[in-house]
Amino acid sequence: MLVERLTRGNHVRNTRRVMAVVLAVTFVGLAACSRSETAGTANTTAAASGPSGDAPANGQFGTLTTPVCNPAPAGETNTASAQGVTATSIEVGTISDPGFTGAPGLNQELFDASDVFVAWCNSLGGINGRQIKVDKLDAKILEYKQRILEACAKGFTLTGGGGVFDDAGQVDRLNCMLPDFPGYVVTPRARGADLQVQALPYPLNKTNFGLGRYLTATFPDSISRVGYLTGNVATTVVAKDQVKDAGVQLGWQTVYDDQYSALGESTWVPTAQAIKDKGVKGLYYVGEPTNLGRLLAALDQIGYKLDWVAGAGNLYDQSMIDSAGASLDSNPVYSATSVTPFLAAATVPAVAQYQELFAKYLPKGKKDAALGLNSFNAWLLWAKSAQSCGANLTRRCILDAGLATTTWNGGGLAAAADPATHDQPPHCISLQKATSSGFSLIDWESQDGVYNCDPANVITLTGDYGKPASLAEAGKTLDQLN
Repeated sequence: MLVERLTRGNHVRNTRRVMAVVLAVTFVGLAACSRSETAGTANTTAAASGPSGDAPANGQFGTLTTPVCNPAPAGETNTASAQGVTATSIEVGTISDPGFTGAPGLNQELFDASDVFVAWCNSLGGINGRQIKVDKLDAKILEYKQRILEACAKGFTLTGGGGVFDDAGQVDRLNCMLPDFPGYVVTPRARGADLQVQALPYPLNKTNFGLGRYLTATFPDSISRVGYLTGNVATTVVAKDQVKDAGVQLGWQTVYDDQYSALGESTWVPTAQAIKDKGVKGLYYVGEPTNLGRLLAALDQIGYKLDWVAGAGNLYDQSMIDSAGASLDSNPVYSATSVTPFLAAATVPAVAQYQELFAKYLPKGKKDAALGLNSFNAWLLWAKSAQSCGANLTRRCILDAGLATTTWNGGGLAAAADPATHDQPPHCISLQKATSSGFSLIDWESQDGVYNCDPANVITLTGDYGKPASLAEAGKTLDQLN
């Protein structure tokens, strides 16, 4: 399959094939979105210590009342306690893909959010007095394994990052016993791999389908005629199959299931006509938002209106509105996220504070990219876990501390989640509706702020979607982590 050839790297024939996969996998479950932007990528390295002055709320963040970072407590002496950890510093790796020539700036927000967090944390005294040094490891799409090997050679952990082809190098990471607090994971091999702490778990066997429950309740006549459309790439097909699995459990009946070229179609009218011919009432789309915008324009062109069009959190993107225009008024789009929408900045202090920190430490960075919230959320959990280890900061200690965290929401940056388990996604979901006027939040059933938190949102899937990488595959055991 195309993804398998690309992830091995030595069968790539041209940039267009790689670009096809990039466009197709610009989704990261319900948690966030992965996208390419060329704007706002300058000035991407923040000073280690940051500007002088107090950080917002004296080191507190959102609802996290204990300071996130701090000087060494009086009388405590740090030592060189692990690889990448000295008495005065901690070296941490962050992976992203902005150097890919086919999509310059892809997921630059992972690096930017990491820079902002590190500058802020170091200005507060670091982790018990140790200053953080972040190694920004550019995988450029096809070099994920190489960056893993570099991190293995010198880093304490991976934190706040992610790669489009994160299946490559997972066993290598486990072989060198390198813990990961990822900003996002996407492939089955990475979703729930060992030595990993996810601030927003994204398992293979369960999914938060609160969006599906909302659509079923709001448009009951539509569920007998549901259609699915995704790019012709293995990763997005798996995501579509998981949604379809959940939909069946809500009584959805499939009348249309098709794939489009991940490079985009020269015309979307035939696809729109096929949707009309099948009598689709509700369309679930997995893929890149700009292509969806073009499909909506084609549906408008032939005069076909669906009850709903829906997809994951990556559709919460201005590019879809720009490409769809007025056609969104005929076919509005519903999406769902497990990070707090920027729309809520006026009512959720953590989101406003996140933007304030960008303004202070990296004003030209990508502060309005949702994937940056995932990265910052992961760094917050990493810092909390590292602080608990005190002077004796080891890989085993920080991993155990992270996996002992049973309730976490990044101070309000994200839905409440349980990092202690890999197989339980957040119950909470925030729903958005897109029209030509922009995005609006949907208030549905009993709300907890911007979230609906009904446990029924989480659905156990019945299909077999692969297995995450394990220590056993690397010939290792957890007892070897120190």
